[in-house]
Amino acid sequence: MMDKTVRGMYCLRCGSKQVVRGSIGESARFYPLRGFLKAMLAKPVFINNEHSHACLDCGLIWNELDTASLRKNIRSFGLSPHSTGVMRVVQGDGLSENPKNDI
Repeated sequence: MMDKTVRGMYCLRCGSKQVVRGSIGESARFYPLRGFLKAMLAKPVFINNEHSHACLDCGLIWNELDTASLRKNIRSFGLSPHSTGVMRVVQGDGLSENPKNDI
């Protein structure tokens, strides 16, 4: 199994190069952290990347989603109260020249 690790990938948590590719599932969804009422009314952001990654050393799993969909979701439904800095970026008050670096 160790010869099937993804070349050039490393774990975002522990830095290990023992990373494998897999799949979380067809209906994988991401729910941004928000207050209870907003969480009940809000919709998820669907994960559109079929290739997930997992670290063999620490167990971290990660995936990708469409950043435009995530921003739209957060603008529509908000975040938890502690996320005010993130909300400024999402609302356009703190965008950098490279939007991929925001949030």
